[in-house]
Amino acid sequence: MAMKRILLAVAIIWVGLAFTARNANAQSEEELVQICGMIAGEAQYLKDFRVKLDAGDPPPVQRIPILLKKDVKYRFTVCNSKDYEGKVVLQLFDNNRMLATTYVIGTGKDYPSIDWVCTKTGAYHLFFSFRDGKAGLAVGLLSLVEMM
Repeated sequence: MAMKRILLAVAIIWVGLAFTARNANAQSEEELVQICGMIAGEAQYLKDFRVKLDAGDPPPVQRIPILLKKDVKYRFTVCNSKDYEGKVVLQLFDNNRMLATTYVIGTGKDYPSIDWVCTKTGAYHLFFSFRDGKAGLAVGLLSLVEMM
């Protein structure tokens, strides 16, 4: 009977440690890349962008230059870490003009991915920030959907 109690106690401790270890692990950037890949669906992975920003007022922005080709349909996908309060916003710019975004302020709607057809080969910029200036960790994924 004493041996059963010891085995039961060891089993309870082992299960407790297993759940504690799982909950203690933060969501990694690699996991976010995999999640974004699943959300992107039937698209060819091109590049990922890992974004971690502290809270701030005004909200901090990470700017990333990219080269896009004419007559190509691209998909931009974003994934937020569950470990941070901030919700990522991706904006695509050509010079000073915003061409696409994952967050529409007027409607308050977030989109996990957006498709965009490039009309001119050239340099573009991705701007990543977190809504309301909250701290956040996120991944953005650039994928090729189709060549027109």
